[in-house]
Amino acid sequence: MKKFLLYIAIFFASGTLITVTTLTFVDNFIYSLSQTSAIETSSLKDEDKLKNGEQIKLPDKDISVQYSVDNKYYTYLKDSKIYINSLEDGKEVEVLQEDDPICYYNLLYDKNLIIYFTEEKNQNSSRLTLRTYEMSSKKKNEYNTFNVNYFSKIKDMNMSPVINIIYINVETKNANATNNILYRIDLFNSMSQVKSGILINKLLMLQQRDRIYYEDKNGNLYSSVGRVSLFRNPVDLIGLDYDDNLYYLDSENKKTVYKVKDNVLVDTIKLSDSDLVTTYSNNYGVYLVYPTYVINVAGDDPYKRIGKFSKYVTFEAIKGNVMYLRTSNNILIQTDLIEE
Repeated sequence: MKKFLLYIAIFFASGTLITVTTLTFVDNFIYSLSQTSAIETSSLKDEDKLKNGEQIKLPDKDISVQYSVDNKYYTYLKDSKIYINSLEDGKEVEVLQEDDPICYYNLLYDKNLIIYFTEEKNQNSSRLTLRTYEMSSKKKNEYNTFNVNYFSKIKDMNMSPVINIIYINVETKNANATNNILYRIDLFNSMSQVKSGILINKLLMLQQRDRIYYEDKNGNLYSSVGRVSLFRNPVDLIGLDYDDNLYYLDSENKKTVYKVKDNVLVDTIKLSDSDLVTTYSNNYGVYLVYPTYVINVAGDDPYKRIGKFSKYVTFEAIKGNVMYLRTSNNILIQTDLIEE
């Protein structure tokens, strides 16, 4: 009897193992089919899909990649140079470099304009220069130059192409002391330091007028005019849409999003799932990314799943109607969003 029960247990255990292994293999195989063309989208003709079937392998997973507004290029910073590659076949289009190392760049959200900073280091001081590069005309411009003592890095940058104002968050380090400095740069006039002595985790700039919002390392919220005291519960600043509405996520339950305009709460979005992976904002939409789908809480239907994907990829970005995903071996997947 004991031997019989042992045989039964082994039989069921083996069956479970075979089933799990088979399902895992099938899931991986089915998803691998979607990778036959790393740039395949429904907008491409069949003959184009055959021509453009090359897989695009992205740089090291720790290197951040940015995508152009027209979905033609992807860019990244490596070895103090900016690499511009084609999203059609992955081939290198341009390498942007200067005499001084490039320490930071940002690809503007509404046009193919790269904003970047070079660093000329001199002992404990760094001379930073703001430059721009227009990708289609290949035209370069040089703007403001300023000195920063004990410069470490540029943590973040926001720009409004409407009013031509830039805000940058600069990190400095001196011995064990770390500080953040906010600078305001007027491309056609002057620049100034607007805040220091605080560590800033998130920075957003309104697009229609000169005002910033930011969150410090302790979760405190501020704007250009002072402390933001709109919420009773802790919230995270997660994004901005094209109409200058700000979006905040409940820090505790991850299931409530608040939409705010001019420091007035205009909408509360209650969500069902709490397994949030990350958030993403491109100044048009504000996206919540879950393990297998994404929603745009700034869209007409904030609950609609506008993109779906396998658990075997990670979310990269959204540009227009295209979502970018990355596989575990750094292969780029490009897919159309579900229409809102």
